[in-house]
Amino acid sequence: MAHAHPVLAASSRLLWKVVSIPLITGLLMLKPVVDFVCGFMAIGGTLAAMAFEISALGPRFPFPLMMGMSLGFGLFAVLYQAALMFLIEDWLIAN
Repeated sequence: MAHAHPVLAASSRLLWKVVSIPLITGLLMLKPVVDFVCGFMAIGGTLAAMAFEISALGPRFPFPLMMGMSLGFGLFAVLYQAALMFLIEDWLIAN
């Protein structure tokens, strides 16, 4: 906003502060739940997929799908952390 009107720039910074504080607070409060659920699903899903693939209980076990979902939970946890770090860093720089 280098070429914006000073009032517009100041009001957009104020609006960002008003919106970002509850957003960051909510994400920080959910972080332990997200970490636990995503970690459990990533590790548990990987172990279960490997166990079912090795045991050959079913003739058509969807191993790639299960591994993809398990790794997707791990990727979601990493992206959640990155988004939270970006929002906090951006909020700190804006102050």
